[in-house]
Amino acid sequence: MKKEANADQKVKRARGRPRKHPLPKDHPLRKDAPQENFFVLCNGKPVRNVKELADIMDGIEDHVFSHHVRPEHNDFAVWVKDIFKDVELAEKLSETKDKKHFQLVIYKHIAHKLW
Repeated sequence: MKKEANADQKVKRARGRPRKHPLPKDHPLRKDAPQENFFVLCNGKPVRNVKELADIMDGIEDHVFSHHVRPEHNDFAVWVKDIFKDVELAEKLSETKDKKHFQLVIYKHIAHKLW
């Protein structure tokens, strides 16, 4: 009986929202920038760290994203390079022009750094 209940819980988890990959609180990509270096979106919302940048891509409005990611300049990539000193991620982000792909690039980078 317990095995069946366990299996049901696993199925429910699998059908639900995917679990976000655990990132230790002290990991550099999760560590908050100093407050004066938070990225402030054009709508006034602050972004404190790289993981948070990826997380907000689900709900960021198209006009806000396109304000910061333009063909000639990518504000997010510059922030990642200048504040977090992650040149590799910044280069990948500078080539990305789509919100979902942008989010995926960050999550893949985080997962790669964890392994």
